[in-house]
Amino acid sequence: MENFMRLSSLLLAVMMPMALSAQASVPTTGAPQIFTTATSDVELKPDRATLIFTVESRGATAAKASNETARKARAVIDTLRALGVAADQLTTASVEINPEYVYPGQNQPPRVSGYVARNSVRVEILRLEQAGALIDAGLAKESTGVGSLTFASSKTDDARRQAIELAVLKAKSEAEAMARAAGGALGGLIELSAQPSYQPPMAQPMALRAMSASRGGDVPISPGQLTVSATVTGRWGYAQR
Repeated sequence: MENFMRLSSLLLAVMMPMALSAQASVPTTGAPQIFTTATSDVELKPDRATLIFTVESRGATAAKASNETARKARAVIDTLRALGVAADQLTTASVEINPEYVYPGQNQPPRVSGYVARNSVRVEILRLEQAGALIDAGLAKESTGVGSLTFASSKTDDARRQAIELAVLKAKSEAEAMARAAGGALGGLIELSAQPSYQPPMAQPMALRAMSASRGGDVPISPGQLTVSATVTGRWGYAQR
């Protein structure tokens, strides 16, 4: 009996701190906080562009197709260089060589009829007013088409910072409105994060096909506007009046 009493006392002494610890770990409601998310846009006019010319050739062998495509790509590059495009503004975007097949009929395997080689030349246009003349010159030479035309601005970083500032002001203004509506006041800033982004306008495929078909005069270019966006998420304290 005495041993049983000692064991019970020992178990009680061990379990009481555990119970107190578990009770202390029960989460309690903290000070109220206000979360807001706001997005702001800044538009700016593009002043540069990235243009990709495509060159394509076919040949009986891979070497013939590749050599002819390389010759055409060099002709396009030389033409652009003669118009004032610097060497560091011209790069090879991609090179492809693929076999072409003919299918004689049912139950007969396809056979290689030749090869097609494609090169893409990327051009960084630093003066947007040159874009039309460069497109027309490249297409008039050896290029078989324009793969893509995207626009950009040298002032994108400034616009991004401006969009972030506007988004922060908007997020704080909305947080203050929420605090007033709840009968209190906005407290200090606890956390703030931003996610800036922008989507450059791109010429549509139909417009690019029209460029490829043009052979008289400079191709007209209408870049539109760049939109730089920033989304800000903020967390503030809340003070009850």
